[in-house]
Amino acid sequence: MEIKKLDTLPEKIIIPLRQHRGAVCEPLVKKGDRVLIGQKIGESAEYQSSAVHSSVCGEVIAIEEAAHPDGNKVMSVIIQPEDSNESVAFSACKDVKPDQLAKFIKESGIVEHYGIPTHTVLRPKGKKIDTVLINATSSEWIGGTFKTPGDYASQMLDALKLLMKAAGAKKGAIVLRTDDKESIDAFEGIEVNKKKLKVAPLIGSRNVGYYFNEQNSDIVIVSQERIFGKKILNFFTYRVTGRKVKIGCDPTDVGVAVCGIKSAKALYDAVQTGVPFYDTVVSVEGVSNKMEYILVRIGTPFKDVIDSYGYTGAIGKIIANGVRTGVAQYTDQVPVTKGTTRITIQKPEEVIRDEAIECIHCARCVDVCPVELIPSRLAVMADQGRFDESRQIHVENCIECGDCAAVCPSKIPILQLIRYAKDAIEMAYEDLPEKESSNLKVGCGCGGE
Repeated sequence: MEIKKLDTLPEKIIIPLRQHRGAVCEPLVKKGDRVLIGQKIGESAEYQSSAVHSSVCGEVIAIEEAAHPDGNKVMSVIIQPEDSNESVAFSACKDVKPDQLAKFIKESGIVEHYGIPTHTVLRPKGKKIDTVLINATSSEWIGGTFKTPGDYASQMLDALKLLMKAAGAKKGAIVLRTDDKESIDAFEGIEVNKKKLKVAPLIGSRNVGYYFNEQNSDIVIVSQERIFGKKILNFFTYRVTGRKVKIGCDPTDVGVAVCGIKSAKALYDAVQTGVPFYDTVVSVEGVSNKMEYILVRIGTPFKDVIDSYGYTGAIGKIIANGVRTGVAQYTDQVPVTKGTTRITIQKPEEVIRDEAIECIHCARCVDVCPVELIPSRLAVMADQGRFDESRQIHVENCIECGDCAAVCPSKIPILQLIRYAKDAIEMAYEDLPEKESSNLKVGCGCGGE
């Protein structure tokens, strides 16, 4: 897989001071300051936060609210870049002690692509982690430098050991995708403590626990089919470990830390070279099924990434992080953040503008739901504001994969309605609507009964 590097400097770099769920960082610079590559420009004393670094050398021209890919505005440091590679002094930190590693991860600005600071995943307050998983089912997201697939496998193994060290965990696993032959070949036969490991498929009841015993190793490499969705952590944990995560909880509540391929590689690079997390790989799609993987500096506007991709035609919609589960953008000046994984371009004629009609009760959404919910029923309850009832039939178990909305012949925005219910529940039942909205009929004329 070829990763293209975006070397062209944009007119401005927009670096949000919050790139994860948690506390907003306080700016460490002011308008008029000159910053260097890798310089820390934002930090917070709160544990649920992670430092922010400059990805370019240049002058701070503003600190103000700016567009963010999640659809909101966030206080951001705006930098006018210089054509210079001048950086702060980087130094390797290979001998960091376990109790200091979590702090080092926070200072290096490493966060998970799903929006949680990595150090809080590895060392959650009041909890004990015994198993660390690297979700490598999206190997195309990896950044940094490696010359061969074998080099990639070796670096991921070292990254897993670092993550285990930071968490104080005794066991760890790297989870590959079953159709990712290149990665499977790279990991097949890799040595751990002088033992050659085999990539083991997760089939039936055989989870990582079986292979820890079968291979007599505290580190294993396994494979499974890729799971799509914004809220896959609990489902992923159950599929891989067999541990059930209760509603309202996360994998850390059952002793499991799930880290992504991006954060694992960022930690490896930070320890080996001292370079913090200030660039990331973004996949770009939308023209003639053409997909490109581009290494981008954090803060680069989407427009510059799209220009590098080579598309110059009319744009109907720009979507961040996937057509099914992503967020449509209202401007192409929104910046790439640490959580940006994909940019999708749609031409005006490709934008779907179908109006929803009443549910025909075909049950296609039920057939495709990977967690065995009843999406059509949840959509009715969400639209009518019946959040208590939607909670009773486990709306919070939805992993937001979008399969239900994709197969719905009535074009009902099922996923958006389910998200609406989940957000309302999270806000402790405030501001609930009293009745079904006027512009959408998802029932069958019986009031949803």
